[in-house]
Amino acid sequence: MPNLHAIEDALDLVGLPYNDKKLFSHYSLGMKQRLAIALAMMHDPELLILDEPVNGLDPIGIAEIRLFLRRLCDEKGKTILVSSHILSEISQLADDIGIIDNGVLLEEESLADLEQKSGKYIHFTISDTAQAARILELDFDEKQFVVQDDHNIRVYNVNLAVSNIVGIFVEKGLEVFEAHTCEDSLEDHFKRITGGEGIA
Repeated sequence: MPNLHAIEDALDLVGLPYNDKKLFSHYSLGMKQRLAIALAMMHDPELLILDEPVNGLDPIGIAEIRLFLRRLCDEKGKTILVSSHILSEISQLADDIGIIDNGVLLEEESLADLEQKSGKYIHFTISDTAQAARILELDFDEKQFVVQDDHNIRVYNVNLAVSNIVGIFVEKGLEVFEAHTCEDSLEDHFKRITGGEGIA
């Protein structure tokens, strides 16, 4: 059983008073969330597992929990595993992300790698993606692209001028049917990976 000092430290860590006479039932949802984290922190665990820690909180409460968790990680060296359906919040908090669907881990990678997949890109629909890939590598010294199929390719370096790429493609004999800049959110990537079903 933790001593009084450990309890006081845990409450102080989450910004709750030690000698508060308020009943738990009178706490706001944000205070209840912080109290639950304090309970988990009393034994100073190396790993903290949280399920939907910002669920039901208002924007201020969400920001407070986000800053608090970031501090626990950065200043206290805690590893925090967060399970959440609020993907926009996860993208502001996580260093690494795993996508689970029906109990199966479909993908796990750093947020930076995932943002490259789900962020901005230039989408081309063309007659021959194998030839387009060679042109990107040889003429533009570009390797940040993904060939999706025989006719669709994504280029993740959005600093390249679309008109220049199209011009070289056409000059080299490719037919360009479509060329535009896109931006996918983490939610879009989740839908694509899981087959597009709703989040339950």
